Amino acid sequence: MAATTTTQLSADLQTYFSKKLLRQAEFKTVLDQFAYKENIPSNSSKTISFTQYADLTPTVSPLTEGTAPSDTQLSASAITATIDQLGAYVTLTDLAELTVKHPVVQKTTELLGVQAARSYDRMINSVVVAGTNVSYVGQVSRVNLTAANVLTFNSIKTALGILRNNGAQEFNDGNFVLAVDPSVELDLMGDTTFQSTVIRNSQGLSGENYKNTITKFGGVTVVRSNNIPTIASTTTVHTSYVFGMNAFAVSDLQSLAMYKEGPGGQSDPLHQTMKMGWKMAFKSVILNNNFMVRIESGSAY
Repeated sequence: MAATTTTQLSADLQTYFSKKLLRQAEFKTVLDQFAYKENIPSNSSKTISFTQYADLTPTVSPLTEGTAPSDTQLSASAITATIDQLGAYVTLTDLAELTVKHPVVQKTTELLGVQAARSYDRMINSVVVAGTNVSYVGQVSRVNLTAANVLTFNSIKTALGILRNNGAQEFNDGNFVLAVDPSVELDLMGDTTFQSTVIRNSQGLSGENYKNTITKFGGVTVVRSNNIPTIASTTTVHTSYVFGMNAFAVSDLQSLAMYKEGPGGQSDPLHQTMKMGWKMAFKSVILNNNFMVRIESGSAY
């Protein structure tokens, strides 16, 4: 006796699409909130210049009575940045909008927004990752890092020592900022000092909180970013940053804007296509390498 199953009736089966789309992974901009920001006014220039004065050397020689010392000479340098314009768009056909199960215009808008945010943060990262102060966990080189060289409080203390000796200034909450990716965050959870701090702060954080703040401990406010790329080496290298104030800047000429064109127009007489996209113009630049440290580590995750 042969039973009729879905195999025989496959031509009459319809694929069911959930009305609720799977929520897109949420990529929030993180690095930009620690930048010094100064925008370029319209009709001015594509280039912005920051002026930086060098510290005066401390004087330790006693004055000779009645004799003026040699004068001290000031020194200034210019840091310039030329704006880059970024943008992307999607073309939708009328049939795509009419036939798919889900609201494709709404979903396209969400996806473009996530793309713009990730692009913005990645461009900032491409600048700060080139900072000259770098600390390797285990005091090895990048090529000698292994998955066992995970970030711990000792590595963070090393970075804090560099910043404080360089005269870096803490942010308004009295802390420097440590930005880590999710894998490094999990590594930190194995550090006993970090564990005890998270427990103490489980009822809420005091003072200024940034987007994606995890905790505050040992002189740093720890934030998470899932948009910091890893570096390919003998092992996957994870990058963390310790920032002081005014370590880097972000300057906008053209704020993020979304655009929708069509359907219709001379190039689309039958109203068959619609274009949706975003555009922005900005630039990130390092202001002072002494005020930031890049920590490179492996990860158990």
